[in-house]
Order: sequence, then structure tokens, then C-alpha cells
Amino acid sequence: MGTWIQRAPMPTPRHDLQSIAVDGTIYAISGADDLTVDAVEIYDVASDTWTQGPPIPTKRGWLGAARIGRRIYVAGGKTIRTPEEKQAYGHDYHFTSRDNLEMLDLDEQTWSALAPMPGGPRAGLAVTACQDQIWAIGGNTMLREDPGILDRVEVYDVATDTWAPGPALPRPTQGPTVATHDDRIYLTGGISDEDPQRPCRSETYVLDPAVGRWEALAPVPTGRESSGSCVLGDLLYTFGGKDPHYSAATEIYDIRADRWFEDAPMPVGKAWLSACVVGERPFVMGGAHNWEDREGYNWIADLHEFAP
Repeated sequence: MGTWIQRAPMPTPRHDLQSIAVDGTIYAISGADDLTVDAVEIYDVASDTWTQGPPIPTKRGWLGAARIGRRIYVAGGKTIRTPEEKQAYGHDYHFTSRDNLEMLDLDEQTWSALAPMPGGPRAGLAVTACQDQIWAIGGNTMLREDPGILDRVEVYDVATDTWAPGPALPRPTQGPTVATHDDRIYLTGGISDEDPQRPCRSETYVLDPAVGRWEALAPVPTGRESSGSCVLGDLLYTFGGKDPHYSAATEIYDIRADRWFEDAPMPVGKAWLSACVVGERPFVMGGAHNWEDREGYNWIADLHEFAP
């Protein structure tokens, strides 16, 4: 079994963030505590220290992010409305859903706005890079007037700054985990509204863009949504999430063997966390769970390394 090693916590406790590995560093991007934050904080693995990066122009949580070369792309998400914003909108709906696509140039350390997602705003989507394209998968509109879980897949061409439709998911899904391996996209978990008695899904799918359809694989043992995920070698790691309780599960998919196995659980159960790999070292950060002794949520700053 693997072991968990505590590292220096993020300066800003938060959930609904994204983390992207860049050489020997990790970029922890946006997310929320009681309100949405624009923080971009950079963790140096060798020194176990954090520094401040360029704040994201459109702060949002439950977003998606992926890297191609020296650029990080951030899509979708939701922003928690302040009391002043609720008054300005004329109603007390809690979120503003986003269709924004923004790009961080890692050499210049500057953000740019790109073409927004054509299908409209959504949060709880999964984003991955595959074959030099950005794939935005599933999610929820999070709109007061027309909420809904989506099967939508949109593909962004970085060369032309344009979007095109991709193969729709087998079912509408929000909060799935996604990763790319050998030019194929692997997706598991999430929530579907097809069966109210079984909202958390355990299905696992693979998409070969050259084939253009999602194919079923071995299901994850614990159906969860809003987990952290990353790929190391031929293994897809999934950490935490909700099932509907806050899970500490570490469940790993062997891509070559098409089978799942369990490993050491996280030190604490949580959802809306993020994970990435630096070298051959998985890291898990942030997230949230309910307080046990009072109302509200514990916004988590913890960073842990998982040693397989």
C-alpha cells in the first residue's frame, strides 16, 4: 500500500480549484472558500514552498484546466455572487455560471481571453488536453432559469481559436474525472440525473478521437463525483469525492489490464479537490467537507504527496 506525506499547505484554503504540473512546480488555480478567489499559487516541489502567481482574470470554481506546451487553458466554472451582485441581478441565486476560456502564458506569466465555449456557460465540467486540442466534457449549466446536467463535449483548436462539437457522452454527467493517456481520453464517475436513487455513477469510458465514440470499460468500485485524478504511467489515480458522503478513497485504474484496485485512503475524506503528477510523484491538494460540529464547510489548504 502507498503512503501519504504531508507537504506545505496552500496559502489560500479552497475547494473547486484546478492544479496543473509545470516542470518541477504545481500551479493551483482559482477555486473558492466562502467566496470565489482569483488566486494562482505556485508550489515548488524541490523546496516545499509556495509563491504567488498571476491572478486569473475571471475567478471561478468547479472549473476545468489543462496544459499544452507552455500554456495553461482554463474553461468554464462558476463564481459565487456577493450580496452586492445578488442585489444588482435582482434575485438571490448563488452562482454566475461561466463560458470563459482563458490562457496563461507560462513564459510571459500573463493571461489572455480566448473564444468562449459556444454551447454556453457550465460548471462541473471535465477538461483535458488530447492531440493538441482542449476537450471540455459534461458539466451543469448552473443557470437559475435553465439548470441542467449536460452530455455536451466541445473541442477547442488552439491553432485557430475555434470550437467544434465532439462526441456526446453516453449520459449527461457533472463532476466526472478525466485524464488523457496515449491520445485517448478516460472518464469515470460523476453525477447523472437519469436515476435519482443512484446519482453517483461508477461507469468508466474511453474515447479514441480517431474512432469518435465512447466505449465502456471496467466500472470504478466506488461511484463518486468531484474527485481528484491524475495519470502516472499506465495507471489512472482517483482520490476522494462524494458518494454522497465525503470519500477518502484512493482507487486506481490499470489501463492495460482494464481493472481497478484500491490503495491507501487519503488522510481525510473530501470532495472538490485537485490532483496532478510532478515527475512520478502524485500530489493532492485543497477540497472541502462539512464540519462535524457546526454548519458550513471546512475549506482545506492541505497538500499531500502520495508515495505509491
